Amino acid sequence: MKNLFLILVSSFFVVSCNSKEKFEGKWTSYFLSDYGYNESRDIAISNDSIEFNYPHFDHYNKYPLKIEKSTFKFNNIILKASIKKDTLTLNDSINFVKDDLDTLYEHKPILKIDLPLLIPNLQTLNKENYINSFVYFGKRLDNNLFSLQLNDKYADIHDLPSFLVSACGGRHRAYPINYFYIDNNTPMHYLEEIFSQLKFINHLKIAFVSEMDIKFNNTEGLYYNYQGILKKLPPIREEDINYKNSINSKITLPPPSPSLSTFNNKNLQSKFIYLKKNKIYNQDKIISTSELKKLIKLWVENNNVIFSLYDLESTYGDFLEMTAIINSVYQDVREKTSKEKFNKPLKDLTKEELREIKTKIPMCHVWSYSIPHFNHVVENNDSFFGLDVDSALNAE
Repeated sequence: MKNLFLILVSSFFVVSCNSKEKFEGKWTSYFLSDYGYNESRDIAISNDSIEFNYPHFDHYNKYPLKIEKSTFKFNNIILKASIKKDTLTLNDSINFVKDDLDTLYEHKPILKIDLPLLIPNLQTLNKENYINSFVYFGKRLDNNLFSLQLNDKYADIHDLPSFLVSACGGRHRAYPINYFYIDNNTPMHYLEEIFSQLKFINHLKIAFVSEMDIKFNNTEGLYYNYQGILKKLPPIREEDINYKNSINSKITLPPPSPSLSTFNNKNLQSKFIYLKKNKIYNQDKIISTSELKKLIKLWVENNNVIFSLYDLESTYGDFLEMTAIINSVYQDVREKTSKEKFNKPLKDLTKEELREIKTKIPMCHVWSYSIPHFNHVVENNDSFFGLDVDSALNAE
């Protein structure tokens, strides 16, 4: 009797292990487009984890996995799983085929992008706007050099304007949003060039994506949830064209008409933060992120103009962290003001109430200028578009 019991227990564990092992390995989705019922291109399953690869570049999201009675449990998602021949089906509708040869239907990512991980409060980036474009910039998988990717090919940054205009059907539309998927270690001189190209075609709204999380619902199937920060570039000016000409860059459009000064209030005070060699400086002193938050809070409450300038050698991850911290402080101060004035959070304000908060706490943040670009503007105008900032010329 004892031996029979041991045999039954052993058989249970063998069956249990086999039921899990049949799911293990790499699987490729039937659906390779960026929209549709399953947004993930392929998955890799082990006994205790599941990984999802992003459709357009090499980037995996990995989650702890529990497999119980042919049910997958991960990231607060529960899916039924079944296998028929070489096909794995999740929830009777999402199909993957066994990919032992790593063929990916002859469609392989060409870039690797390690997104920056940001600690400050992030926004959920909603891709439901009527027009979106996607900018991928990372390391080539063939030679590890930095490159732009347009569709499924490597491209020069100067190809970006024509690509984005084409994506809009060749027509100018109000406020297109460009979603940036940029590698954490990208030098900022690439970002400065991308900013310039976007300004040439008036694509000023940018969503910096820093986190992607896999989600599921019965309508969308498996899909990605994006977090990051939204920013808006200033419009192109004649000084921008002159600056690009001064460094022998290609110019794709003629200079615009001269514009009015941005800063008409001569009493505004300007405060400066510099990102140099991936360190944040204030008045020639390196400061920590906690010190940065305290400074920014004081400046926001005093309605100062905040300049966060960067050198061209620093990396995108540190630039985005600095920018996100400043954004989060503005949000916190506005949140506090909303509760004091209206006794409710920002998200519950009416449009009129929210406009009142933004008028009281305006976001006066100059974030997209490199140190050399800023100095060029000041040297040629004796001010920064109407604001006296001569003291910042020694930033380098």
